[in-house]
Amino acid sequence: MIERTGSEVFESRVPTGTRLNGIYEIDEAIASGGMGDVYKGHEIHTGDSVAIKILRMELADNEAALALFRKEASALHNLYHEAIVRYFVCSVDPNLRRPYLAMEFVEGAPLSQLLKREPLTFEAVRTLARRLALGLDAAHARGIIHRDVTPDNIIIPGGDVGRAKIIDFGIARSTLFGEGTIIGGGFAGKYNYVSPEQLGLYGGDVTARSDIYSLGLTLVEALTGRPIDMSGTQVQVIEKRRKLPDLGGIDMRIRPLLEKMLQPDPANRPESMQVVADWCNVGPTASSREPTSPPRPAIYASEDGGGAKPQNRWWLIGAAAAAAIVLIGGGVAYFLLSPKAPQTSASTAPQTTAPRLGNEAKPPTLGAPAVQKPAAPIDEAAQIAKLKSFIANYNGGDCFFVTPISLGAKTAKLEGYGLTTNPFEALDRAFTQAAGFDADIGLRQVVPAQCPAVSFLGQLRDQAANAPTLEINSTDLRSGQNLTGTVAGFGGRHVDLLLISDDGSVYNLSPLLKDSADRKIFNLRMQLTNAAQAEPQILIAVATTTPLTALAINQPVPAATLFPAALAEAARTGQTISASAKYFKLQ
Repeated sequence: MIERTGSEVFESRVPTGTRLNGIYEIDEAIASGGMGDVYKGHEIHTGDSVAIKILRMELADNEAALALFRKEASALHNLYHEAIVRYFVCSVDPNLRRPYLAMEFVEGAPLSQLLKREPLTFEAVRTLARRLALGLDAAHARGIIHRDVTPDNIIIPGGDVGRAKIIDFGIARSTLFGEGTIIGGGFAGKYNYVSPEQLGLYGGDVTARSDIYSLGLTLVEALTGRPIDMSGTQVQVIEKRRKLPDLGGIDMRIRPLLEKMLQPDPANRPESMQVVADWCNVGPTASSREPTSPPRPAIYASEDGGGAKPQNRWWLIGAAAAAAIVLIGGGVAYFLLSPKAPQTSASTAPQTTAPRLGNEAKPPTLGAPAVQKPAAPIDEAAQIAKLKSFIANYNGGDCFFVTPISLGAKTAKLEGYGLTTNPFEALDRAFTQAAGFDADIGLRQVVPAQCPAVSFLGQLRDQAANAPTLEINSTDLRSGQNLTGTVAGFGGRHVDLLLISDDGSVYNLSPLLKDSADRKIFNLRMQLTNAAQAEPQILIAVATTTPLTALAINQPVPAATLFPAALAEAARTGQTISASAKYFKLQ
């Protein structure tokens, strides 16, 4: 994501005056990011200003990028809230032959830029918090999680926090999961603002409470003028999220709220953004040490005064800027290093209240469940079993593999390997129809030569419960960096560690495994050996009762030869095979 400043030079890829579908015209370039460029434009017939994000030319034929663009538009097209930037049109210009999104044009500077000058007052922060919480609550009600709430992604029109706008919702439900997702979960956003669960802690389920954590960090920065340092090495980033950040210097009028929002365990945070907004609407006394219960719900008029449409300006690239698709690969050499355990992976706007509705329930205090109409009890175990059965029996065709990462009664995170996005989009629709809610499906796109490895994984999916646990320290490596990891959960079985390169060659890295208590560890230096375009690499841990001759190789063997031979040998000898995989890229 790149913010445009006066000193930066933006190299426009679409000339000023270019018309899109006879509807919009490009006026000037605003920003550039990993997947798209953002321009100021106008609607030809009305003259209304719009922000136009155009997919980069080199990605126009990339299926994952196109899927990301489509998902961004569909997720937010019908989301209406004063605090959220509006999405108007998603189309492809026939002459330019590139997809584009037309969005509301927001005139203003990012909150991060304002905070470089001075922090906000307590009252301004409370106004800002309520405004943002209500906007995010509207998104959460539609199942949309932002995942990247930061000062960079909040625009302040005219310096008025009462008109703040949340941008960069593209990764809300359509983020690249690891190195390529078409639908939802996984890590997204800046390290400094992400929640513990976005880093895999507390079950790794990214929910609306993840946005509550990130908003808490953003509000602390708004109060102090500087961010809490939550970044660092991979180990430091994770350790900082195992405890409540130091809020010793925070105004006691809002500190109890922030302490709740920044609880490491999401279960201990406020139940919803509505709870945060209600608290900010009432606020505690200066001496309060615990959040007080807000009054009963009321209906509030528009925070923008109910009518005037502000002049807008869009400063930051949206969704896809933080999620570039990087194609990497080429020949790879592996060098053994000494064994080393891997790292763990303004003024308050006027408000008008309408008469209260009869018999409303009292809104919850922070951390307490909302009083709602009793819902029919859910047999969580039965629901999870149903979901597991659906996934195990789903047939996505050739070169398709999907496995659950986490399942709940109303949440599901899946990981898939495949050649194209099409079968995973079909899976998304089928899952929603069968389960009644959306799944987060992370897709690792492979190249054709790696399809035999994907098919191998697919044939072992009925043994998923017995698969060893494979972990690696990174899914994005630079040439010369180390790939460290562990293999665990294999019991007394034999383990082979295989690497499938982008040319379909399989390398057996088992001699490089080192025993460490109940697991095996590895530490490899990954080095590109030629200048070929990079492509994905797959690491597979295979557990068998006794070693398979087919896997006992000391030189590269084509995946199309090795994996069918391994399956045939296992069938012939009556062995059961289980396997797990990890995907990474080297650049």
